[in-house]
Amino acid sequence: MTDRPRMRPVFEIRLDSDGGNVLRALDALLASGTSGLAGQVVMPRHAILQLPPDRRTMLSPFLNLELTEVEGGAVLKGRFSPHPNVWTGFVAVYFTLAMIAMLSAMYGFVQWRLGQPAWVLLAVPASFGLIAFVYGAAVIGQGLTADEMYDLRALVDRAVRESDRV
Repeated sequence: MTDRPRMRPVFEIRLDSDGGNVLRALDALLASGTSGLAGQVVMPRHAILQLPPDRRTMLSPFLNLELTEVEGGAVLKGRFSPHPNVWTGFVAVYFTLAMIAMLSAMYGFVQWRLGQPAWVLLAVPASFGLIAFVYGAAVIGQGLTADEMYDLRALVDRAVRESDRV
């Protein structure tokens, strides 16, 4: 994937053809049921892969694939992310903590300018500490689901290899 932890890891696969064959091969693999994965191919440029419902947990990754045409072929871009509800929760937590930090800084500055004890400024580093904690939880979650991410990526690689047969 990458050298550093990312909230939503990405990858790109350069294709010599228009890429439609890759998505058709992926659709055939999903329909055959041999992959043990679920998903949906939305022709002509998009696919979503995930674990089947009986194997899925709150941390299970989704793989969003998008096909982009470039000169001389296409690029298949993949992005791993948690379930959309989980991702929305992460964003809401980040937003809430950032707002708490900003409002605490403003209120603390007013307290300081009025010569009062600026005790509320303690919420600023506390908020940033909690943001770092949530980021660490996301990285740990990726580590716990690395095998599932590998399975999803392996299916994409298999579809690329088999795309010339479709």
